[in-house]
Amino acid sequence: MVSIIVPVYNTGIAVKKCVDSLIQQSYQDIEIILIDDGSDHETADICDRLEQENDKVIVYHCQNRGVSAARNYGIEKAGGKYIFFADSDDYAESQMLEVMVGTAEKYRMQLIIAGYYFDTPYMSDGQQMYKSIEQKIPSCRIDTKGELRAEMIYLWDSSLMYNIWNKLFESKIIKENQICFPLGKAFNEDRDFVREYLCHIQTAYVIGECFYHYIRENEMGATNVYRSDMLAIRKEEFSCLKNFFKSLEIYNDESREYVSREHFDRIVATVENMFHGNMTAGEIRCEIRKVMKDDDTRYAMKYTRPKSKKMKVLYLVFRTHNTVIIFTVMKVIYLLRKKYPVLFYRLRQSR
Repeated sequence: MVSIIVPVYNTGIAVKKCVDSLIQQSYQDIEIILIDDGSDHETADICDRLEQENDKVIVYHCQNRGVSAARNYGIEKAGGKYIFFADSDDYAESQMLEVMVGTAEKYRMQLIIAGYYFDTPYMSDGQQMYKSIEQKIPSCRIDTKGELRAEMIYLWDSSLMYNIWNKLFESKIIKENQICFPLGKAFNEDRDFVREYLCHIQTAYVIGECFYHYIRENEMGATNVYRSDMLAIRKEEFSCLKNFFKSLEIYNDESREYVSREHFDRIVATVENMFHGNMTAGEIRCEIRKVMKDDDTRYAMKYTRPKSKKMKVLYLVFRTHNTVIIFTVMKVIYLLRKKYPVLFYRLRQSR
């Protein structure tokens, strides 16, 4: 019934915790497809041992082509009625698939969306611990295309739509419409896949419970390593999100404000990302000046209406267009993230 696709790249022993949590699901009509995306010998050997130990696990060793290519290959090999995607350094609660599949079958839903946990690390007595922060909304059922369009902005604004690992997809819809992950993207490939899938369905169900644990703070993650092209990546996502709402004919005052607020949040993250590199203070201020002069930044600043106190303060800071003030405040946020990650991500949840 369910094909679970797990791309694996050099995650070492973490992949065992992930797969164990899938093997131990209370719902057992599953296959676990591990796509080894050119991992080192240690990780590849762990995958092979997991396959030898459990007949639900199938391993494919491939050349390194990136997470999108690995997931696409997994889709080709998937034989289940439903497809679930997991990341190899995350894990899931044991009742997750039972609830998701049960809901899909009971109500004949084409997409199941659930809440999830941000698992954020912190140090306690010299040991690394994790704090689970919930991200969820109340359960709701969507039965028509019109209802789906009406709820679209709410669903995206709830932060439940960006990722693929809190969703159960129908395999037939993916394969018949040749929905796949775009190749060559540093991140945001999840969003492209979800948006394309949404264009081909009419029904969805949101489960107001959390099941999936996303290990939020990865020191080598895409947003934790300095990228000189970060602004370009954010601008592309801004354009894609606007065009998505326009294609559904729901780009109105409400969606324009949401898209603008989302982009402003990404602009803040773009500036914060600058501190991960080796640039001098003067170079960072110069880059901030470029960001503030960008047309999309100006557009977003014009229509953004921040909701949280944190974002309201940052909005006022960025409205000054003073690079020294912006630099100082963002340097404090960068240091806060490093020293108090749990507090940082609690604040980060709301825009």
